[in-house]
Amino acid sequence: MAVTPQDADEAFLREVDEGVRRDQVLSLWQRYGKLAIAMLVLFLAAVAGGLWWRDDQVKQAGIAGEKFDQALTKLEVGDTGTARPLLDTLAKEGPEGYRPLAQMMQAADAVGAGDIVKATRLLDAVAADTAQPQPLRDAATIKSVRLNYDTLPAATVIARLKPFAVPGNPWFGIAGEMTALAHIKAGKPDMAKPLLIAVVRDASLPGSLRNRAAQLALYLGVETTALRPAAETIAAEPPAAAPAAAK
Repeated sequence: MAVTPQDADEAFLREVDEGVRRDQVLSLWQRYGKLAIAMLVLFLAAVAGGLWWRDDQVKQAGIAGEKFDQALTKLEVGDTGTARPLLDTLAKEGPEGYRPLAQMMQAADAVGAGDIVKATRLLDAVAADTAQPQPLRDAATIKSVRLNYDTLPAATVIARLKPFAVPGNPWFGIAGEMTALAHIKAGKPDMAKPLLIAVVRDASLPGSLRNRAAQLALYLGVETTALRPAAETIAAEPPAAAPAAAK
């Protein structure tokens, strides 16, 4: 079949267009090709580095977990000489998550050794570390206040426990009891009564804690009816003498 002039023109234009495109691609490659290769190499290096870092973190966490378990085991059998260096290393160099746990265990060890100052310093450090999980920080705060309850001013106890002495808070039972005692110590028993009543009425709390709160509430003059519906599960008679903390 004969090729018409129009077909020849179209074929020529396609060849010219393809040639122009090739020239454009070649020009772009000459101009940006090295940059693209460099960017690709950097991207692959970043991905490889991220994978290596994640794998290294997993390995470090596994090693730290083994050391932590070993330290706990040694503490349980009284081998503090072996446990303390392990905890010291984890508290200073351990991966995130194990450092505060090691500090908490160091604090418990310090309490056992009678070093309340060191235990308090460790607990307060965990409580103040905003990078740590809130539940762990809360536990450190509660333990620090309990440890120093007899020497802390009542106002300090009340202020530090204020976020926890609220019904529904996981630490409400112990925080409510300590706050109520602090109010009594400060000469404000009327501020202690609502807290004690709330503790008694909270069926999720241990019976021993609720019973203590009931005894103290009754001693302060709270009517038994105010403690219902928990009245059937608590002792109804007030203590013969005022609790030591209330004096």
